Amino acid sequence: MAESGEKDACLAKFRVKCENLTADEFAEKWHKYDRDGNGYIEGSELEFFFRDFIDIESDECLQKAIATYMKIYDENNDNRIEMMELAEIMKPEQNFLLLFRSKEAPRTSKEFYDIWLKYDADRDGFIDKSELKNFLRDLSKVELSDEKLQTYTDAMIKLFDVDKDNKLSFKEMLKLVPVKENIFLQFESSFLEAMLEGSLGEKGKKVKVSNEEFKRVFQHYDKDKNNVISGDELTAFLKDLVILHADSGPMVESTLARCAKDILTMVDKNNDQMISENELKMFLGVTSDDA
Repeated sequence: MAESGEKDACLAKFRVKCENLTADEFAEKWHKYDRDGNGYIEGSELEFFFRDFIDIESDECLQKAIATYMKIYDENNDNRIEMMELAEIMKPEQNFLLLFRSKEAPRTSKEFYDIWLKYDADRDGFIDKSELKNFLRDLSKVELSDEKLQTYTDAMIKLFDVDKDNKLSFKEMLKLVPVKENIFLQFESSFLEAMLEGSLGEKGKKVKVSNEEFKRVFQHYDKDKNNVISGDELTAFLKDLVILHADSGPMVESTLARCAKDILTMVDKNNDQMISENELKMFLGVTSDDA
């Protein structure tokens, strides 16, 4: 990671071109560079981003510039820029995103569900603008005027409302309030596809899951080391999987419960309300050669 003085000098070059950005303008910038809407500036999007802010003479110079600057900006070294990293680069007004980054952010899927159910006041399966405003008011680290709070609410909708229906779905809310300890979200996309294919019951494909990946998942949930996932362990497992299945439709408490029940039905082959290692392997379509 770069020294503080070097970082400040490089950041200054960017901020000259994006001085005094409002929250709304920052949202526009984000969508300009995150072209595929996956929540990151990466790959060719990085080139597009850096060309806007640095005088580049050739493609070779561009790649060198990207490598140099990413050492400074890319705080978690994943070779892509997250929204919070872009906020650090551009410093929008009051860095408004930081106002709503609570130290008590949900660590588990259960905590996220509790937040969802608390603020979906009308139980329609979405967080609308007024409900989001209440959420941001409670989360804000500073006292905000109603006008400023409304401005930030509008900006959050602009940032996270992918389908432009002026409200946040369960899946969209997950981007605003990410769950820290959902182990499935820590894996590469190929493993997530394996989990989804297994839980959707698709046949005809052999999913390749490494021994390390399989054991990591099973041991994560088998807290008491009794070789089955049961009780509170099972609840955590099912809620984490439901989050993987979240789509843009409404998500109410009964839907969450139904999704969890459907997944359990597919995994728990002997209907004992527990998941054994073999049942999880079958669920993933894994053979003894794979794990």
